[in-house]
Amino acid sequence: MSGSGTATPVPTDTALHRLRLAGHFTDCFTTVIPTAVALPQFIEAFYTTPLFKAERLVLRLLLRQRTTDRQAHELAHGTRTTFAVWRVAERTPDQILLSDESGRTSSWLMIREEADGPIRATRLLFGSAIKPTAQSASGTPQLSPMFRAILGLHTVYSIKLLQAAARRLMD
Repeated sequence: MSGSGTATPVPTDTALHRLRLAGHFTDCFTTVIPTAVALPQFIEAFYTTPLFKAERLVLRLLLRQRTTDRQAHELAHGTRTTFAVWRVAERTPDQILLSDESGRTSSWLMIREEADGPIRATRLLFGSAIKPTAQSASGTPQLSPMFRAILGLHTVYSIKLLQAAARRLMD
């Protein structure tokens, strides 16, 4: 697996980029796996990894949002439009954008087929968007102090989530 979870610019032809243009903080991480993967496979793998299941447990305990692997499967295959605190904001054959109920945070997954001669590979992309809730002294929108404080943890967690999904897809 190459690039096992590295930061990359947000691709300009994506739903996540439109949020960036609207003033949201965005990040994007990528990895490539040496196999063909469809978006539903990536979505299901991502939301059913043990690491994300830990996040699902936190959501259940703190927000009373119970989720199951079956619900993740339904989301992946387009028969469900909500999952825990998120709803599908946009979906195409190669990407999905989920926004929380408040519209302040979004999660985004995307696949890009890559081929190097006869070898098929898939680029997996995962990103987040956070709508600024504070302003600097000059009036520029900025992230809340709390989010700025945990940004490093968010980055590490995002990379680990992407790596976990890639491993699951490789099994």
